[in-house]
Amino acid sequence: MLVNKVTIRIHTTLLRGQLWTILILILTSCASDKWEVNPDNVDLGREFRVRKFYSDIQDLPDTDTASVAKLIRVYGEFWADYSEDILKLGAFNDTATIRELRTFLSHPSTVETLAALDTTSANQDKIDQISIDLENGFKRLHALMPTEPTPDVILMYSGFNYAVYPREENLAIGLEWFMGHEHPIYDMLPPDIFPQYRRLRMHPDLLSANAFRGWMLVNFQNRGYTGRMLSDDILYWGKVLWLTHKCMPHLHEHLLMDWTPSDLEWAKANEESIWMELQPSDVIFETNRTVYNRWLTEGPFTKAGSIPQESPDKLGIWMGWQIIEDYMIENSDTSIEELFDERDPSAFLRTYRP
Repeated sequence: MLVNKVTIRIHTTLLRGQLWTILILILTSCASDKWEVNPDNVDLGREFRVRKFYSDIQDLPDTDTASVAKLIRVYGEFWADYSEDILKLGAFNDTATIRELRTFLSHPSTVETLAALDTTSANQDKIDQISIDLENGFKRLHALMPTEPTPDVILMYSGFNYAVYPREENLAIGLEWFMGHEHPIYDMLPPDIFPQYRRLRMHPDLLSANAFRGWMLVNFQNRGYTGRMLSDDILYWGKVLWLTHKCMPHLHEHLLMDWTPSDLEWAKANEESIWMELQPSDVIFETNRTVYNRWLTEGPFTKAGSIPQESPDKLGIWMGWQIIEDYMIENSDTSIEELFDERDPSAFLRTYRP
């Protein structure tokens, strides 16, 4: 009997040890993320630059010829983008363009807005935080995808034309879009172009997420995006948001959607109902962009199907993100390159479980 009792105790002790080992393994696997990167351990191989273009253009040489030469030398292609596309002042190498720029900078509304930037989105503490957010984001991207470029960040005043202007080598940010929704300057903006729901998003807290996400959307558009139907758009957005979240994990999910926390809570609570609206083949495979844009566009709510007005906007984009999340959990060996290269919507839809 003594032998049996000892044997039972040994077996019980071993079983407990095995259970603890299994539990530790489960907890470890749940806590770890194969995509997690410590940016402090990443070398970009170059200086990460945040450049104050909005300030530099207020300190140009006295002559137009010298100003053109300086802007071409210092800012290169971005000066061409700024003069010819963002503000549409004229040719980048024309002295007449400098005269137009000086006129623009001396306009009372420009003077007032530039002065306001110093105490809002261009406050030095805010710029320091933007620099940290974006540098760490691009360090994580570099670790995950070493062949992707790292752009210079250029802080600009765009005349309310562009919140984000992404190129491969430059990521320009219109600081005037992020001064805080209650700033009195916004009262002067035309309400048909800047309705209340848009103004509520013109907040410094959304700057880093908007900038990084905008650059990613443009940088990856030639890889896996066709734009033929709704499923193409929501899955491409989903891939970009999934990767953006891996690169900027400290940013809450609602910021990546330009939502409030309550917007995100609503979407999570109603995910199954949203899917019931989205999943019919004549909806998710709709090819008429005018029709399917209802799931994607910014607005006071998602104006699609029987989605109620208390919903947040862009629910199709959020659903695309959830679909990609499930796909990457189910296919844990998939590389990021393979994720973006996969274009068959059924591959993603079959793993989604709302």
